Amino acid sequence: MQVKTISTVGEIKPEHVKGRTVIVIDVLRASSTIVTALDSGFKSIIPVKKAEEALALRSLNTILAGEWHCKKIEGFDYNNSPTILKTKKHTGKHLVLLTTNGTQAMKKAAQADRLLIGCFLNASACIKEALVHNSDITIYCAGTRNEFSFEDGLAAGMMVHLVKKQASSIITCDFSDAMEASFLQLAKKLPQLLFTTTTGKRLLQNQFEEDIRYCGQTDISQIVPILKGNRILSLSDT
Repeated sequence: MQVKTISTVGEIKPEHVKGRTVIVIDVLRASSTIVTALDSGFKSIIPVKKAEEALALRSLNTILAGEWHCKKIEGFDYNNSPTILKTKKHTGKHLVLLTTNGTQAMKKAAQADRLLIGCFLNASACIKEALVHNSDITIYCAGTRNEFSFEDGLAAGMMVHLVKKQASSIITCDFSDAMEASFLQLAKKLPQLLFTTTTGKRLLQNQFEEDIRYCGQTDISQIVPILKGNRILSLSDT
């Protein structure tokens, strides 16, 4: 089994997606928001690339959440904030989500055999599911504004480490090994470390301290989001 880690949206290629299980990581905050939304009762998440798409999907059963460069989008119900979403139950509702990086990354990997959404919150559950199918794995960091995000790399490193512990005959790329080494060196500094990353600093400037702290928690959820058609569902509902 081969494990390949991709650093940004711009680096993803068809050979990283086709015939593989892909795990999209956007720790701050799309992946964390998706895991939390499904935990809070949403039936599905619909990722979109433009505000117009989201607004066209508004109905009594849909809620719109999103941000563009950290700012809540005009006409949306929520920012892309997991801590705001988890304050209420949304049983049976559908969430339409637009983010600067995460939802764009998901769209680019939609042709994967299986597309999972991962972060620190569900890392172990996500890797457990990825290994069930015994296929090559691409761990895909969304990054921020076309640049590498260290928090995504650390979450990828955690997942690489989990794969190595649970499976034999693993072939990893240099970047996977580097991210694993970084995670093992810095894991005890989470979640505080996220305040020092580029995205963390940006979120802090926009008063999202609670989101940063929340997103740095490891393995607090068993939810494994999976893309089915144009929707993201909890694996347990498929």
